[in-house]
Amino acid sequence: MPELRLRRTLLMTPGNRPDRLAKAPSYGADAVVFDLEDSVPADRKAQARDDVASALRELPRGHTERCVRINGLDTPESRLDLQALPLAQVDSIMVPKVESADALRALDAQLRELEAKQGQQAAIELIVMLETPRGILQALPIADACARSTALFFGSGDYTSALGAAVDDLVLHYPRSVVTAAAAAAGLAAIDAAYFQDVKNAEATRRDAETARRMGFDGKVVFHPSQVEPVNAVFTPTEDELERARRIVGAYEAGLRQGHGTGVIDGVFVAVDLVPPAQRLIARAAAIAAR
Repeated sequence: MPELRLRRTLLMTPGNRPDRLAKAPSYGADAVVFDLEDSVPADRKAQARDDVASALRELPRGHTERCVRINGLDTPESRLDLQALPLAQVDSIMVPKVESADALRALDAQLRELEAKQGQQAAIELIVMLETPRGILQALPIADACARSTALFFGSGDYTSALGAAVDDLVLHYPRSVVTAAAAAAGLAAIDAAYFQDVKNAEATRRDAETARRMGFDGKVVFHPSQVEPVNAVFTPTEDELERARRIVGAYEAGLRQGHGTGVIDGVFVAVDLVPPAQRLIARAAAIAAR
């Protein structure tokens, strides 16, 4: 996994809309996701593969991650998707509806074969979607299954549809908690579902992103360009947060030099468990500043 790949926002873009594919990188999302799955009708899949491949070839390598969501691994479309991709122009593949570790291991084997054929040196990363009850209940084995995996993504739409449940914070609390815990255990990033109830409502989008950040997510998928700015803002450390993180790290390191393992800052007991989150926040701020 890269030292730090920013994934505050991943903008989902229909693969059968060349106009949108061309515009997607201009909106300021950390990643663009060219979608070959749900947003593409069955009779447009082949054309979408061509459109996505063309868009990828036109997209220069830079700060924006280039991701493609393929069709489900249990469909014949997924292999066709992979075969159509110019892998040298792809940073990551988003894998929908993953329900077993074996499915990811089989995908890894397919990718190794395709990478060898195309002379691709760097391994393509996987963003693994957990969006079914079975997938959520298998979260940790799935997270541990493949060295390519660099993020888990919780998909709320299919999950709540399977349950026949409402899409609200109460229902989503459990699967969100499972995904962030599994991601942390496996050393992966955690990406939250898109807020899709009112995509042009910036305030509602912001509140949903704040909930996700409090629960330990690193970013969110977004469905509309207007969601990029508020979600980026939520997952960007504030100056106050950055200053506090630096003080925590500094105080802890100073304490160690004096033979102490703990301390107090602003009335907060500081021990080793506060240091890694503070260091990650500092690294995130530096990566954003360098973007």
